[in-house]
Amino acid sequence: MIVVFIGLTLTAVPGVGAAETGFDQLLREHLTPTALLIASGIGVLLEPAGGLAILVTIGAVVWWRSDRVAAMQFVAIAGVSWVSVEPVKLLVQRPRPVLAGVHHAVESWSYPSGHVALVTALVLGLVAVTHGKARVQVAAVGTVVVVVVATSRLALGVHYPTDVLAAIVWTSAVWAVVRHIALTQIGAGRAGSRRGPTAVAGLRPRSLVGKARDR
Repeated sequence: MIVVFIGLTLTAVPGVGAAETGFDQLLREHLTPTALLIASGIGVLLEPAGGLAILVTIGAVVWWRSDRVAAMQFVAIAGVSWVSVEPVKLLVQRPRPVLAGVHHAVESWSYPSGHVALVTALVLGLVAVTHGKARVQVAAVGTVVVVVVATSRLALGVHYPTDVLAAIVWTSAVWAVVRHIALTQIGAGRAGSRRGPTAVAGLRPRSLVGKARDR
């Protein structure tokens, strides 16, 4: 609720946003045309349709490398964490920033960033269904991806810095709750199975970890 309260406050005090646009403008001025083109490509790729395709594709890979339950856990955790920012957008209704010389189509509200929420949710979803070295690698690479996407949104002038920070904080908080539910409720189906799946390349059914330790 703190994220929502801050968002409502930022919307009610536009002067704060005006100060934030200075960072966006500075960032934009220091990026090359190629970098800005890449940022635009990232924006298009992570639109809702593309985000959904990425979510399903990663879920399919998790299924292939581990099992159906792990895939269901990933999709549930990442999907709910991602879409949870939409009600916040509708409640806060913060307009997009306005930068000199920057024109963009206003398709939704600015706070929190949906693109940053998507990549944060995907990374955290993978963290939830991996283990050991693979989990560390996912977290490390995922952090870089989140920073790159956040930077791209600021450079394009479609978000304030507080928008991307709010997306990370909100998505992480929702993830903590959804992760617990998904790993216990969805994982319960595997617990009753006589034959458990085999861990492959860092993906191990979490519900079997405790069993392995007890033996």
